[in-house]
Amino acid sequence: METDFLAVTEEAKALNSDVFSLTRLQLLANLAVTGQDGASYRELKAWLGLSDGALYSNMDALEKMGYVKSEKVEFEGKELKAYTLTAEGMTEWARVRNWLHKFIGCEGRK
Repeated sequence: METDFLAVTEEAKALNSDVFSLTRLQLLANLAVTGQDGASYRELKAWLGLSDGALYSNMDALEKMGYVKSEKVEFEGKELKAYTLTAEGMTEWARVRNWLHKFIGCEGRK
């Protein structure tokens, strides 16, 4: 089945453009995999190799969009911040992921 490139790019208008950075897409993808368990700030930083500034600013932006929620948890006597996707975040990630699959399917087509 051939996908129409113009139709796919038109469909992109319905997506939240603030999500479209490599870092934010990676964060959403990783948090989607962790499910209800979520991930700590340290885990996300290690998985993605991000600086504190990059991770903090992107998580803060995703939290303000309502896609991520954070809570303080205690682990081995230390207080850590843990993140999970909200229902809205999971929905938006599914929409973006589906759109990306369509977009990639258009690769090389005009």
